[in-house]
Amino acid sequence: ATHVLHTVFMGTENSSENTTSRARRLGEAIGSYHLTVPIDLMVRAVIQVFTLATGKTPQFESRGGTMAEDLALQNIQARLRMVTAYLFAQLLPWVR
Repeated sequence: ATHVLHTVFMGTENSSENTTSRARRLGEAIGSYHLTVPIDLMVRAVIQVFTLATGKTPQFESRGGTMAEDLALQNIQARLRMVTAYLFAQLLPWVR
C-alpha cells in the first residue's frame, strides 16, 4: 500500500504537535507513505509579494489583524495546500 497511497500533512507554525501526530498516526494506520511538509515558507512568500505590491502586511486576528485579514490568510493557506497536494500527488510516485 505504501507504493500506492501517499499522505501529506501540510502544517504551519500554528499547527499543534497533537495535530501533526494525529496525521502521522492516521497515515500509519491506513498504511500510506506519509510526509510532514511545513508550508510556512510558501505562506510567507505570498505575503511578501502582497506586501511588496501594496505596502501592507496582513496579520492573523490572533496577532492583531482584522477578520478580513485573517480570512484572507486562512484562504491562502488552503489554496497553497491544494496546489502542493497536486504537486506531491503527481511527483511522489516518480520520487519513490
